[in-house]
Amino acid sequence: MDESQISSFVMWSVITGVVMVITGLSYRAYLRTKNNEIPPS
Repeated sequence: MDESQISSFVMWSVITGVVMVITGLSYRAYLRTKNNEIPPS
């Protein structure tokens, strides 16, 4: 693997990680608001 492949692989890894973190945080916030709106039966 030459340097351009490595740099592109690292770039995509970082992008994927950031997207996963943002998705997880927003999903947790969505669950929290849903649980707050609907009282547990």
